[in-house]
Amino acid sequence: MKTSVLATLLVGCGSHVGSSVPPTPKGIPSSEFAVGPPLVTPGERMTYRIQLGGVELASMTLGVGDISEVAGKKAIVVQGHAKSVGLANLVAAIDDTFTSWIDIGTGRSLRFAVDEYETNSKTNIEHTVIDVAGRNGASLPIQFHLNDTPPTDEPQTVSLREVWDYNAFLMALRSWEGPKGTATTVEVFRSRWLWHVDVKIASVGKLTTELGELPAIRIDGHAVKYDRAGKKDPTADERNFSVWISNDDGRVPLRLAARSDYGDVQMEIVDYQPGNGQRLRP
Repeated sequence: MKTSVLATLLVGCGSHVGSSVPPTPKGIPSSEFAVGPPLVTPGERMTYRIQLGGVELASMTLGVGDISEVAGKKAIVVQGHAKSVGLANLVAAIDDTFTSWIDIGTGRSLRFAVDEYETNSKTNIEHTVIDVAGRNGASLPIQFHLNDTPPTDEPQTVSLREVWDYNAFLMALRSWEGPKGTATTVEVFRSRWLWHVDVKIASVGKLTTELGELPAIRIDGHAVKYDRAGKKDPTADERNFSVWISNDDGRVPLRLAARSDYGDVQMEIVDYQPGNGQRLRP
């Protein structure tokens, strides 16, 4: 259950789609996300409540850290941490960390590290490092190990010119602009696995959250899981999801919604701290 529910929010949802999550996006073909600094501020922090069928399952924080160096390039660290709460700990052990190093000049992913519980386990931890900057042609290096065992190589075949990780992808959505119907296609890592994702700017309106009623842009997505050979995984459902981004200067991710075999899943913002540094994208 843990992997199904959390992956539902971090990429999409199961094949059973409700009215709140539109079908496969169809829109105006668009160029890729603009090249430039990511829309983040050092010290920025977002906190979300994850609910399944209206019942709180976990909390998630998304924070922006310091600038470091990866593959000879300056990178900003963006880290997400999801942790199950209350009674959910009895059925779904969630204590997962997703760390991204994002190029401060281009906004593109350089490295992605994931530490998460193995499915149906409260003791085994899976460690994955995806060296996006180390891509060689269509092959992208990945190392994986369970607990303290030696890492093994799991190279991933990719097909598009650029590859994203979940955090970098979400930051790119913050600064994505275009008229209603604008669409694009990307390849995104959620954890160990690659997803082929179509996204479309679906609507512009308002959204009521715990932070108040805010202007918001809704982006609809459709995700397909790939195997290591870069082909559609025949055993996995295709997934639909929606993301709401505040339509103001902050461009804060406000809500992610999806539908799973276990019910409606939603991640909604409950707190936002703007940070204490200078925003990288003017």
